[in-house]
Amino acid sequence: MQPKAPRPTGVTVLAVLAILAAIGLLFFGSALIGLGLLLGTLTASVDITNAITTAGYPGLASLGVGTISALIIALGAVFLILGILYLTVGVGFLGGKRWAWTLGIIVSVIGIVLNIIQLIGGNYSGVVSLIISLLIIYYLTRPHVKVFFGRGTPRTSPVTMPGTGSSTP
Repeated sequence: MQPKAPRPTGVTVLAVLAILAAIGLLFFGSALIGLGLLLGTLTASVDITNAITTAGYPGLASLGVGTISALIIALGAVFLILGILYLTVGVGFLGGKRWAWTLGIIVSVIGIVLNIIQLIGGNYSGVVSLIISLLIIYYLTRPHVKVFFGRGTPRTSPVTMPGTGSSTP
């Protein structure tokens, strides 16, 4: 069995960033779910619909507090799922798992699609994220990175014969 290639520094950086993103997504998703549950329980004691209308969102107030609460909980669940996905990618990158390379490519492609949808909608703030996702795919497809994840064939360097300075006997 061939020894495992050393982990490239870029993979370590991507793993740490994925784990940090996961922590943020898990926290934010949990907070949204908590907010949705709190909002759902406050409907009997507080007139939230009037407060939303007064804040300048009459269309949102027309949905009803129960619907708004359910939407916030659903959004929180999406963030939790993304957090789990990013945590899995980060841990897999640190371990050089073969499946982590595939999952990293999939997550980056999803990011590219979402950023393109934002651009089509007129939100140009996702341009930097789009470029980062493209760079991650480019990096993950480099030969030395693919070798680390067991996706490519390692390059063999010519063996120099001792004392001759030549690679041929």
